[in-house]
Amino acid sequence: MRLTVRLLVVVVFCAVGVSAQTAPEAQRFVKAGVSFDYPNGWKLEESQGEDSTDLKLSRPNSDMLIQVFVHKGRITPEKLPDAKKSFIDPYIKANVKQFEGMGATPKQAPDTSEIAGVPAEGVNISASLGGVTGAAKIYWAIVGQRVVVLTLFGPDTDIKRYTPAWDLVRTTIKIEEPAPAASPSPKL
Repeated sequence: MRLTVRLLVVVVFCAVGVSAQTAPEAQRFVKAGVSFDYPNGWKLEESQGEDSTDLKLSRPNSDMLIQVFVHKGRITPEKLPDAKKSFIDPYIKANVKQFEGMGATPKQAPDTSEIAGVPAEGVNISASLGGVTGAAKIYWAIVGQRVVVLTLFGPDTDIKRYTPAWDLVRTTIKIEEPAPAASPSPKL
């Protein structure tokens, strides 16, 4: 009898562990050669700039924000330092100033991650606002010959809680070049 109860307990714990690890139901964003999955329950806001696609994912009743920025121009790895100076560094500086504007003293530290399986450089800007610690984690890489910048904003508790959503976005993002337009065949 004890063996049966122990086996039943092991089976129940294993089932709970497997169900906790399954991916949440996801939606798919696909537009202008950019695609990625994100969990249900997240609000997606899109803006198309002249040079970029800017997408923001937020969660109701949370200060959590995932931002996806994809530059429209093609780039080679040799040109990434120029792109970093041109628009990534000013973006990082703007985030630091935003924390300072809220009365925080942000600290920056280099960080790394992966975007679509590609190694990504990054920076972790951490600060405490009213006793609540949080961060802006910014990562960039070339994916499909385009610069992709992913940002995770929020209080540390939400960042920890919504890590599966972050991982879903950063691992499923794909950049595809538009298919060339078919040219009509000449008539004989």
